[in-house]
Amino acid sequence: MEGTALRIGIIIVGVVLIAVSVWMNSFKKLVVNHAVIWAFAGAIMVLVGAVPVFSGWMSRLAPGTGLAFFCMVILALVVEMQNSVAISQMTMKNRELAMHVALLNQENEHIMEELEEMRRAEDDAYEKDGCYETSEGFGTEG
Repeated sequence: MEGTALRIGIIIVGVVLIAVSVWMNSFKKLVVNHAVIWAFAGAIMVLVGAVPVFSGWMSRLAPGTGLAFFCMVILALVVEMQNSVAISQMTMKNRELAMHVALLNQENEHIMEELEEMRRAEDDAYEKDGCYETSEGFGTEG
């Protein structure tokens, strides 16, 4: 009886894991790579729970402690899901910051080009007026 209840529990946890990974990906809390990995882990759990050949290892692992082992695995899955969400959010924030830096660099290049054009125009105006800059300051020719 305990084996059947654990197998049903594993199937339920697998389905919940698939649903949570898809849901978190749709709300941009989990990046696609992590969502696929978690959905794959959920599918494996469903397979392990549904196919008796795959779930035979549970009875050999530690007879009578299946429920404790199941609870520990659930706890580990929850903690690792939280870690995946945190890493995914940092990855998305890092991408966003990289885009901002690229835009700021592009704006900086544009400003530097405008500044260089203004310097050239100022130099042309000084040459046209016959003024030049000396070490003591501005002066005129001659």
